[in-house]
Amino acid sequence: MLVRRKTVALALAGLALVFVAGCGASDKNSSDSGGAAPAVNPEGVGDLGAKTANGADQSTTSGQGSGQVPEVGRAIVYNGQITVRVDDVELAAQRVRSAATGVGGFVGSEKSTSGGSRAQSSITIRVPADKFDSVLADAAKLGKELDRSVNAEDVTATVVDLEARIKAQQASVDSVRRMFAQATKLTEIVQLEQELSRRQAELDALLAKQRRLDDLVKLSTITVTLVGPDTPYVEPKTEDPSFFGGLKAGWNTFVVILKVASAVLGFLLPFLIVAAVVLVPLWWLLRRRRTARPVAVDQGVKDVDTPTDGTLGS
Repeated sequence: MLVRRKTVALALAGLALVFVAGCGASDKNSSDSGGAAPAVNPEGVGDLGAKTANGADQSTTSGQGSGQVPEVGRAIVYNGQITVRVDDVELAAQRVRSAATGVGGFVGSEKSTSGGSRAQSSITIRVPADKFDSVLADAAKLGKELDRSVNAEDVTATVVDLEARIKAQQASVDSVRRMFAQATKLTEIVQLEQELSRRQAELDALLAKQRRLDDLVKLSTITVTLVGPDTPYVEPKTEDPSFFGGLKAGWNTFVVILKVASAVLGFLLPFLIVAAVVLVPLWWLLRRRRTARPVAVDQGVKDVDTPTDGTLGS
């Protein structure tokens, strides 16, 4: 009896071990199948490396849920200005052009004045936004940096608003096109054609604005001013909000007003002299006539009222 009990116990223990091993394998298979990513994504939602509004790569992390929308990158418009004193303006200008084309940009405009050591050149270049800092730093290395200013404008809200307006306007155009295709009366066709032209023009204007804004975001603007060794340079003035700053600004304005008044007086002086030569004698003659006429009138009155025989008139 004891042997039979031991045999039954061993059999039950073996069955328990087999059951536990089977459950563990089942749990492992289910967890492996649940953590695997789907092989096919027909709509392309959640793809890695999706482009953001300003062209930067946007990727998701494993900690994000499948339904979470990735954060949209910021759209920034960069503008920079730098003034550098160089030994050779022409050579430095060539380096600026090469730097712009070397990073995939181009020269927007250029204005140069020759004069040897007093030469000057102003070059406006457009470079990719991710190369803005490096190109600006290379321009500063051309010589002695005199002045620099950088402006970064966040236009993300404008980009999002513009995209929403374009979608709404495109839906409006499509709706009018469907009605235009179904119209049968001549009056309806004419009205729908005019409305379609108006809405299409508004859509084209929005698309043009979007292209312009996208160009400003992708390509930053840098204006490089190169001056020769002997070219005079005046540093840009900054406003002083203190009392003495206001006093100085007021005095400068007063001096400017005096200069303008002196210039106006110098311009009018020849005309005033001619007017005085002509008008003063004329005024004197008119005044003499006016004073002589009352004397003659008074004399005539006396001659009429006073009798010659000395008798009083009745």
